[in-house]
Amino acid sequence: MSSQKLRLLNLVVTVKNVQSQQFKGKLQFVCPNGFKNINGEELQIILAPHEIKYIPVKIVIDENADAGKSIIVTKLYNLSGILISQKSTEHIIDVDSSILINPLATTIYRSSPQDPLSVQVRVSNTGNVQQDITLVCKFPDPSDSNVFFEQNAVIPPKKDSVFTFTYLPSKNLARLSTFSVSISGFRNPEKEIFGSASVGVQNISSVQKYQNLEFFNFSDETKNQITTSYRKVGNDIDIYQITGSGGINLSSGYVFLRGNVAFLNNQQTPLVTNTNLILRQGKNEYSIGSVNKLLDMTLVGRGVEYSHTFQKNQKIEVGFVDQNFNLAEKNSWLKNGYGFFTKGTLQSNNNSKNISAAYIYRYDPFEKVNHSILGTEANYDFNESWKLNAKLNGGISNYETQNSTKPSFSAESNYVGKLKNINLNGNYFFSTDYYPGNRRGSIYLQQSFSTQLKKHSLHTNIIVSNFSPKFYFFDREQLSQNTRLEIGNRFPKLRDFNLSILYQYQNESSNSYNNFFGNWNSPEVQKINAHRIVEQFSWISALRRQSLVIGIETGLVNYPMSTDRQFQMRLSGNYSFRKFNINSIYQSGSYYLSEYAFTALIGEKNYKKITYSFFYNDSFAKDKINLSTGLSYIDDIVYGKSPSAFLNAKYIGKNFNAFLNSSWYNYSSGALHTNLVTFEIGVTVNLRKTVLNPEKKAVIKAFAFYDDNGNNIYDDGEKPATEYILNINTIALKTNTLGEASYRSVPFGKYVLKQFIQQGWYYDESEFVVDNYVYSLQIPLHQNGSFNGKVSFDYNMKKAVEFEHRGSSITCSIMKDDQVVQKIYTNDEGEFTAFLPTGDYTVVLNESSLPTNTFCEIKSHKITITACKISTIPNFIISVKEKKINTKKFGN
Repeated sequence: MSSQKLRLLNLVVTVKNVQSQQFKGKLQFVCPNGFKNINGEELQIILAPHEIKYIPVKIVIDENADAGKSIIVTKLYNLSGILISQKSTEHIIDVDSSILINPLATTIYRSSPQDPLSVQVRVSNTGNVQQDITLVCKFPDPSDSNVFFEQNAVIPPKKDSVFTFTYLPSKNLARLSTFSVSISGFRNPEKEIFGSASVGVQNISSVQKYQNLEFFNFSDETKNQITTSYRKVGNDIDIYQITGSGGINLSSGYVFLRGNVAFLNNQQTPLVTNTNLILRQGKNEYSIGSVNKLLDMTLVGRGVEYSHTFQKNQKIEVGFVDQNFNLAEKNSWLKNGYGFFTKGTLQSNNNSKNISAAYIYRYDPFEKVNHSILGTEANYDFNESWKLNAKLNGGISNYETQNSTKPSFSAESNYVGKLKNINLNGNYFFSTDYYPGNRRGSIYLQQSFSTQLKKHSLHTNIIVSNFSPKFYFFDREQLSQNTRLEIGNRFPKLRDFNLSILYQYQNESSNSYNNFFGNWNSPEVQKINAHRIVEQFSWISALRRQSLVIGIETGLVNYPMSTDRQFQMRLSGNYSFRKFNINSIYQSGSYYLSEYAFTALIGEKNYKKITYSFFYNDSFAKDKINLSTGLSYIDDIVYGKSPSAFLNAKYIGKNFNAFLNSSWYNYSSGALHTNLVTFEIGVTVNLRKTVLNPEKKAVIKAFAFYDDNGNNIYDDGEKPATEYILNINTIALKTNTLGEASYRSVPFGKYVLKQFIQQGWYYDESEFVVDNYVYSLQIPLHQNGSFNGKVSFDYNMKKAVEFEHRGSSITCSIMKDDQVVQKIYTNDEGEFTAFLPTGDYTVVLNESSLPTNTFCEIKSHKITITACKISTIPNFIISVKEKKINTKKFGN
């Protein structure tokens, strides 16, 4: 028989009398566990001579039947009990590995921070095979990000188990008004996840503070910490430094301070950088202190900024900057130059489609020039494959000394795209010689192509650049040009091995190194032209945690002072094993003009370079201690013979971090020798995190009282409700002895007072809008009522099919205005009780929760709940399906 999930199996048994006389006997059915023949285990038969009978057999398969192949045997006996014949058939039941995980309580209320937290979940194996599982429970403790607990169990089919995870929250976790504990279930040994559950925890008190958990762990402005350190550089420099950040919420917005102050032993004025004070109020942001604006013309220094975001995500920014990076400098106000900027952006929250325009002004006292740049930038994603960024800027410079005005401009574009199976990437930039932006007198063209051909990865990359800026105060012409072409292929991976080969062409020309060749004023351009073959071999073994990368570069090169092509080579190797890393490079021949220029300066014929390095990284004590150390050695014309070493260590604790950084560097080239030791030690104290909110914030002052006369007004003689739990959105508050509770730092907006029945009293669920800095909420409590109900069974014991006679775990839904307001479950006696506010309800029996082979004809009852009274609804009558036996006989 084919695999199926039928609960009723229909078979036909064919019996034929091959004799010439009447046959009397019986059929006996042998069924496996979970199979039951509703016709009975034995069946008497009488066959006339040569008669054939077709006997239908109905077999019920219950939920306890084993998964897989089951054999059903039919035996034929005569009246003497002698076995005449025996036949068998097989039925296959699909494997059902369904398993459910549900918390016993979706919300836990904690009133004492000293009590441990217990989370319970029920895992139900609803399938037909045994399940080997692992449960992992994660507590989101800010003091320790690795609070995981595991439990393992084996659950038989159709059984369930309850698991309890207990944890004593830290002070940081206990301070949170609400948080969520997550539990995930995995099947062993594959660790396949089968489900997850979440339990909300609410720490209740009479005073709660608003928390926006969505941004709790992601915003930099939640970091309240102070770091102090001491650094010694060589024998002469001592540096004491303090850095930190922190913010506080205001009734309207918040204030955030970021600071970095250093004191040097040979400098009277402290060095204050990266320090500013930020005030955010709704869509407005004000900042004073250090400004670092990375626009097309960078403005860095001390100044002020302001930004405003409009309702449709239109944003405007303005600022003024005095270009002195030290905020504490006293005698150089505006002497190093100054500038201001303004920028407007449409769809500022959309990275894929936006456009902006900016104006930047800067005065440069060294060139005595006023620079202005007006430009625009656009980002547009056509689809997932094609994305474009474009910039266009126009500049004008007024030179005071030359009494001239110089116009200029720049244009830039970069894109990514795909044509069929070819990936494209391009970046293009051009600026005129006197352009005052960050890249003056530059041309940069870069284009790459890549594709996958069968298992080969082919790629091409072309770069052409030209740098020729011009200045009035610096009359020597500068010129640097670079052209680079790479065409390569990564071959298909062979087990753990990779091989790639590429051709590389390089052309570099510049007049910046003419002084190395003895003629500084010469406008002659020196050139290097090279053709190389680059091969890279790599081996990676994830199992052994090892890797090896070997690179071989060989080529022919033309140098400035030689007409013949010369051979050059570079060998590199990197080996990594677990926490160790070794790297080495050997180079013969100059790869860049700078290397060739230094070689020519000292009269050497060939540039050579050798480097060795060794690194070790490890962590100890459950990743609380991190250690990093290394040794390096460089030997070439530029760096001389230079050994160096470093040792860094860091301790990460709950409330503070400590670090130690040290390094040693030695330089030796000819008669020049330098030995430098640097040492730094510091401590970071982690203060209590604050979730800063830029909106207007209020205090909700709630007052709950027992409304004895039902007029919703607090009258003389009525008592405050002490230790009563109130729910506002997801926050639970418990009233004090005066019936009061406070919810602080609540942003203006709409909130819901959610109904929570307790102690025989309830309040009406309602919405309210907070639009004042102090909002008074009066909560009258009304007495609730209750009702009782029961389920009972009515069936014929002789005719009823097999069923589970249980009254527990049958579900009823309580409806009001066609909405489910509560679900209740019967106990072992089939009884249930519910407490409800006054009003009309409908109690609906969920038939899916009834035992197998049972049903209920009248599934709902209406009831009216009256305060302080216990009502009773009629019993739900549970009926049982009856047996139906159909016997058909067929003759010749």
